[in-house]
Amino acid sequence: MTDAGSGDPAGRFSLVVGGPFHAVLRRLGLLGADQLPARRAAVGLALLAWLPPALLAAAQSLVDPRYSGWGFFADSTVYTRYLVAIWVMLATERYAEGRIALLTRQFREARLVSDNGLPAFRAALADADRRSSSALAEAVILGAALIWSSLVARYAVALAGSSWEGTAVAGEVVLSWAGETARFVSNPLFLFLVLRWIWRFLVWTALLYRISRLPLQLTPLHPDRSAGLGFLTIYPSIFSGFIFALSCVVASSFLKELGLETHSSETVWFAIGGWLALSLVLLLGPLLVFVGPLHAVRERALLEYGRLAAQHHLAFHRKWIEEPRSGADLMGSSDPSSASDLNASVQAVREMRVFPVDGPAVLQLVVAAGVPMLAVVATQIPLADLVKWIVGTIL
Repeated sequence: MTDAGSGDPAGRFSLVVGGPFHAVLRRLGLLGADQLPARRAAVGLALLAWLPPALLAAAQSLVDPRYSGWGFFADSTVYTRYLVAIWVMLATERYAEGRIALLTRQFREARLVSDNGLPAFRAALADADRRSSSALAEAVILGAALIWSSLVARYAVALAGSSWEGTAVAGEVVLSWAGETARFVSNPLFLFLVLRWIWRFLVWTALLYRISRLPLQLTPLHPDRSAGLGFLTIYPSIFSGFIFALSCVVASSFLKELGLETHSSETVWFAIGGWLALSLVLLLGPLLVFVGPLHAVRERALLEYGRLAAQHHLAFHRKWIEEPRSGADLMGSSDPSSASDLNASVQAVREMRVFPVDGPAVLQLVVAAGVPMLAVVATQIPLADLVKWIVGTIL
């Protein structure tokens, strides 16, 4: 949502505020004064997804002796999808909004975008704001969520044969009351929020790409070792809540699969490692758009500072080595200090990163994606040993 009347010269840019779904939350009184989802929005939508099928599973179990829906309350994927994931995806929007505002503001306040690039920067923000709140995009997302939920509902029951979602008899699937509710309410809501976050991720990636193609004022000697772009290590935190929510769902699906079928330890470890690797690659991948500009700045700085250092050191050599002088002549001279400073500058350029990511940023993503996976790890390692390893690693 771009607010042209705000004090911000680029207007208000947001990946969170705006769009039909946001308007529905506002009409329901589920937004705060800052137009961001309140806590009651996260709790309310999570209960909307979980409570109706829970009540219907219990009700049909009581009135229909042929159906047992009590498995609903023992299904871990139900809790992670409808309660945990939906709650987290909404509850972290406020935090994500703050991180996004911080990053976009830093590009201007640190003067990373040159004056002649500011109009293009503002246009990129406006386009990203419009896309993130697009009614057409949300309509497509909702349609995809409904279609996918309808297709998968019967397929899941057919595979299981019988579950709280329904039964499969003679090749025909009959959904239960809870299954029908999950098909048209709970699953579409969960999938809509997931796809909505993915759409935001794509919009943000496109925005970073456009910014990387602007005339940036990068300084190779910047102490962040990323020519002034080191603040982008904050970026993964925008989506850490989303990746945590997905990881909870993936972990519960792993556990459910392990309860139905035995898999080798190698397969389990490969699945866990694959999920962690995929999470890192996908979330850190957008920062690759800055590799080109940073590499060009580093290469140019190596030539320029190298040339300057060579000229200085040749002059230093002629003055202090080729001409006969005593060591006492060096006392109080600034020449050795300037040589040392130039050496430090060249070394700083050599150590400059072309990928603006540091260890803490990677660790944050590993924690967000990995903590839910500890439940799966516990199936392969005794819990006592796992706790000892974690405590030993921390301490």
